[in-house]
Amino acid sequence: MSDLLPDSVRRQVLDKITPSQKEVETQREIINKLTNALHNRADSAGFTYSFIEAQGSTGEKQTQLSGATDIDLFVALSTEDHSDILELPLTNRHKAIDDLMTKLVSEWFEPALRGVEVHEVQRAFSQHPFLSLKIQGIDIDILGCFDIDTERLARDGPITAVDRTVHHTKYIAQRLTDKKREDVRILKSFVRACHAYGDTCAVGRMGLTGVALELLVVFNTSLEKAMKALRHLDTKPVDTVNRTLKDLKRIKTFYDDHIFLIDPTDTNRNIASSFTPRAYRWVQYRIDRLYEILTEHDDAIIEQLIEVPIPSSPIPDWLRLHSKSYEFRGNKSIHYTILRDKLHRVARKIRSEMRYEKTGEERFGRILTEVLFKEELYALGVLVQKPQITPTYIRRGPRITLQEATARFRESHQNVMEIDGHLCVEVKRDWTQYEEMLDSILHEYQIDGLQLSSSNSEISNQVLNVLYKFVLPIEPEFKERITRVKEKDYTPSM
Repeated sequence: MSDLLPDSVRRQVLDKITPSQKEVETQREIINKLTNALHNRADSAGFTYSFIEAQGSTGEKQTQLSGATDIDLFVALSTEDHSDILELPLTNRHKAIDDLMTKLVSEWFEPALRGVEVHEVQRAFSQHPFLSLKIQGIDIDILGCFDIDTERLARDGPITAVDRTVHHTKYIAQRLTDKKREDVRILKSFVRACHAYGDTCAVGRMGLTGVALELLVVFNTSLEKAMKALRHLDTKPVDTVNRTLKDLKRIKTFYDDHIFLIDPTDTNRNIASSFTPRAYRWVQYRIDRLYEILTEHDDAIIEQLIEVPIPSSPIPDWLRLHSKSYEFRGNKSIHYTILRDKLHRVARKIRSEMRYEKTGEERFGRILTEVLFKEELYALGVLVQKPQITPTYIRRGPRITLQEATARFRESHQNVMEIDGHLCVEVKRDWTQYEEMLDSILHEYQIDGLQLSSSNSEISNQVLNVLYKFVLPIEPEFKERITRVKEKDYTPSM
């Protein structure tokens, strides 16, 4: 056995996930074509810049996977050329940078594409506006950033969030060997096989990012050590200045973070802060599963390392009684991240409003939700602990020893009872069937840009399979509450 994996498995996996020379050449041709187009437009329109370069996996690092590639083209601006904006107070600077980036998109990036065969061109927004498009099926983002040096980044932090990306590229590329580049690809492929990668992940809103996985490989001497570091990020933070978990938790900006992978180019930033806890717990679960099967036949190990489509078969009958899925068609002119985030916000409302009555008593119990999207289709999946509940519930009021409060409670309610030292009253519920309440919430919180479909396609089954096969294994208490099926009857196959 080589590093973590049997030699035969490592070879087979790398054969599947390493891009061909033709793929790499196609990416370079696209990058060169867009770079030249942006250069030409800048010259004719009078825009100045420091450099235009591809960042991310298709840039200098070359850690992309076969068939799973996107291109991030960064247009770096000189801080001296925009000192008037950067010297503004922080309250005014953000809007001024927004306006600048909007101008770059509308007057530079978009006009530069004339004569280039592109598809699905969209103005998108993260921290600031950027341009999203496709060429030959490859997703491409053209972004503006500021060219700041390493010392300034470490001292003052970035001007925009993406200013760090250039430094990540340099930091990682300088430390990659051919072996480490292979390890990065295997680790990325594993997380993609978990469907927990990046902003298109199926488990949680935000999965693990490529740069995080690259850093884990760079910081460790083997794939096995990188995998173990990933497995234990929640208890053993990765930090180039060697702060402990307790030290990091004391820092105000890290207070709510659950795992820690500190940015080596800006040690005031936790790269892992955006990762959804559920996505990370699922990756942990899958790492444990991988270690369990390392002595099995090659095919079983490879299945854990290569991404396959999410199953679209119906979920089991015992779970279907607790489930509901909704399918939406998205407005193609709106970037997927905007629609994704809106649907996740509605999912949060569902979880909070359906769990408890307005007075705090339990309603339908725990609710699990997930969001899945593919091209213009979006799906919301829901699992509910108690699909049907009683028509009434007992609302608990004040303790009987509180005279003023009990007097007011009796004045406001009829048929008051005393239960366990409290005044109580029986209240009629607004909802007894979970599907009716779900329908009502979705009607109340309609999403601009998402049209609820009258019929469902395979993505509706897929989002329920995400809940069944990916979420329930890491939510054992929820599973125990909704079924008494024996564990051997439940164990899902991937």
